[in-house]
Amino acid sequence: MAARSGPSRVEPMGAADRAEKAAVGSLEPRVEVLINRINEVQQAKKKASEELGEARTVWEALQKELDVLHGEKARVQEILNKKQETLRILRLHCQEKESEAQRKHTLLQEYKERIFVLTSQIEDEKNKQRQLRLNFEEQLEELMGQHKDLWESHRPERLARELCTLDSSKEQLLKEEELVGVKLQDVKRQLCSLCGAEGPATVPEGLFLRSQEAATAVQLFQEENSKAEELLEASARRHQQLQLKCQQLRQRRQRLKEELEKHGGQVPAETQSGQEQGAAPGEGVSPRAGEDGAGGLGGSWECLGAVWRGVEIPQPQNLVSVGHSQTWRSP
Repeated sequence: MAARSGPSRVEPMGAADRAEKAAVGSLEPRVEVLINRINEVQQAKKKASEELGEARTVWEALQKELDVLHGEKARVQEILNKKQETLRILRLHCQEKESEAQRKHTLLQEYKERIFVLTSQIEDEKNKQRQLRLNFEEQLEELMGQHKDLWESHRPERLARELCTLDSSKEQLLKEEELVGVKLQDVKRQLCSLCGAEGPATVPEGLFLRSQEAATAVQLFQEENSKAEELLEASARRHQQLQLKCQQLRQRRQRLKEELEKHGGQVPAETQSGQEQGAAPGEGVSPRAGEDGAGGLGGSWECLGAVWRGVEIPQPQNLVSVGHSQTWRSP
């Protein structure tokens, strides 16, 4: 609107200049033309003023609209800032959740690894315990076998047979020693009689006795005598060892009987009768036979093991007698 009012102002000014030139040139005023021009200028000015007012109105409206837009922009910017802050907070929360999830995942993996390791250790420990149990069972079976063999080797019947065999061997060796001694004495007496009465130079027997064959025969007799003496000494030592074992077993039986009496047990009457019957054959056999007849070596070992382990020995009703021997029955 202002652009159009500009040329309207320029045109009256140009017309005034031309009128002045015409007036100067012609020296004749043109009032009507000037009035028309003035009216036109006034109308143009009025129209320009109206247009300017309209433009101002539009400008004010636009300014108000711009202010409203600025306010809307500020409000939207504030909302945007709030949304961005909320988004930042949510992102932080999301990062925290992700880090927490990662930490939990790491802990879960560690727990799984620890569980796997502990499971492996448990399996290894179970295998070790199983192996130890198997080894213990094998050792127990071996010890039971050794105990059984020991019990079999120390049975009263076997010991009695061994003692009888040793006694018979001892008697036989003594007889052989006596015979060898008698023969040796006869040989010496014959040698002395031959050497002293007739002289070794004149008698053929004297020559024989001084010969190498006679010396060899004497040496053989001496060797046999020494061997017989060694056998006799070995038999005597064996007899002493057996008597010592019998004495130890008698003491052990006495100690076990005292332990049984201390724990409230009683020695059955069959035990004493078996001991008396076992004492009948002789002193060398009676101690062992009596005590093994009373309880058997197996029962004595089991009772002794129970006492050593601090286990309460059962009452006498758990002791059953079979013949003249006593066996241990588990309660």
